[in-house]
Amino acid sequence: MKSTIMAGTAMALLCAAPLYAQVDGDTSEQAVAAVPAPPLAPAVPVAAPPAPQPAEMLVLKKGTPVKLIVASEVNSSSHRSGDTFALTVAEDVSINNVVVIPKGTPATAEITWRTGKGAFGKSGKIEFAMHSIDYDSWKMPIGGTYRQEGEGNTIATGVGVLAIGVFAGFITGKRARLPMGRELTAEVVQPVEFTANGNVSPAFDSAAAMQAALESTPLGQCKIEAGKIEKTSKREKATKKCYKKRLD
Repeated sequence: MKSTIMAGTAMALLCAAPLYAQVDGDTSEQAVAAVPAPPLAPAVPVAAPPAPQPAEMLVLKKGTPVKLIVASEVNSSSHRSGDTFALTVAEDVSINNVVVIPKGTPATAEITWRTGKGAFGKSGKIEFAMHSIDYDSWKMPIGGTYRQEGEGNTIATGVGVLAIGVFAGFITGKRARLPMGRELTAEVVQPVEFTANGNVSPAFDSAAAMQAALESTPLGQCKIEAGKIEKTSKREKATKKCYKKRLD
């Protein structure tokens, strides 16, 4: 009988063990669940990358001199008022050691008034004005006016523009002759922007610049008005009158 009771007590203890273990396990899980999670670290703002800075622009200032060379002979026998003739840039034009107008760049001048040789030994005369520096796709207006009388030296008539190696006074001759290789000086008539590597700024409006240069002279204004005439013959006649008036 005693052994039976002991066996029953042992069985009861064995059955209770899992129950206690389950209770202990539940208590342990509840304790873990009750422990608060560590606070999250505040988000660190990520700095935005710096905005790209625009490249520094180079400005070719108004009045900057440009040395030019006459590319082929011009004379009062073969040229008339309104004709243009070619020049080339004689020296690099630089800004902060960056070349913006290379030596050899083409340029253009226009004959604004001309007379042939006259009686009694009178010489022919040519007056001309610097027109533009010519690139492949655009033009930059330049200024400077000159007179050539006879076969002597060329006289600068524009304010602030000097011919190279000239003297005051005219040398007479049978015709006005501007020889190939004659050196002249033009000047920039309005500021022009270039990129840091020496290319003209994409914002440069060549057509607008040339139009503004045309509008700035009496001869140019006369030509603009003449150009508004619809009939070709009348327009050409009006344009010729602009040159005869020697408006510049």
